[in-house]
Amino acid sequence: MERWAINIDIEGFSVLWEKEDQVVSALGELMRAIFRVGRECFPDSPERLFAHQLGDGFLVASDFGEESLERCVSIAVALMQHVAASGRLTKAAIAEGELSDIQGCYPGEVLDELEGDHRVSLRMGLMTIFPVMGTALIRSVKVAEASPSGPLLTIESSKADRIAASIPIQPVEGTGLSAIDWVHMDTPLLANIQRQARLIAPGAAKLEGMLARYCSEHQLKPEWVASVRKYLGVGRDEVRA
Repeated sequence: MERWAINIDIEGFSVLWEKEDQVVSALGELMRAIFRVGRECFPDSPERLFAHQLGDGFLVASDFGEESLERCVSIAVALMQHVAASGRLTKAAIAEGELSDIQGCYPGEVLDELEGDHRVSLRMGLMTIFPVMGTALIRSVKVAEASPSGPLLTIESSKADRIAASIPIQPVEGTGLSAIDWVHMDTPLLANIQRQARLIAPGAAKLEGMLARYCSEHQLKPEWVASVRKYLGVGRDEVRA
């Protein structure tokens, strides 16, 4: 079976970067949450995690393929809820595929200057290289690009039957994707991950209020707000375009 991967990044990072420091703090909270989940919840094989920073987000991948995707979804939701508690939001996409270390394909003259931690000397300058590539990354990016606007958690609909019935999910018309309601998801595995990793679990009511405030305080596309209403179950009276 192919490994699962979560592609998660901070919503509106490029816009908010020039306006505030809070969005950088949110990226730090995402990093903290991934770090804690990896170390405190799943430190050993076959459950260990691999995480790679991609700009304002991360790719989080499993060690091996898994028949059930509940652990993958639970980790993604735990991360999204924790970051939301900081006042900023994430968007995430789940896919499956392979990941490989492709450093061996890089030019020898570059690797000869590799100093460790993927750093290459440019004399007084510095190059950093990203050593991982594969279908898990490529497919997760494609799922993210095909997803509706908004702070959603999406997955290919063909994989929905590998998710527990207790997890709220609905199809996104015309896309072949389904959106998981990370605001209202409440399962024992999610709660256990949040407790073990010491992550903030705001609860549905607080998350709804935070999303409503976010929609009122920021200039957002109508379709972004519509996604919050439709796929995250935040009522029309709470969210206004």
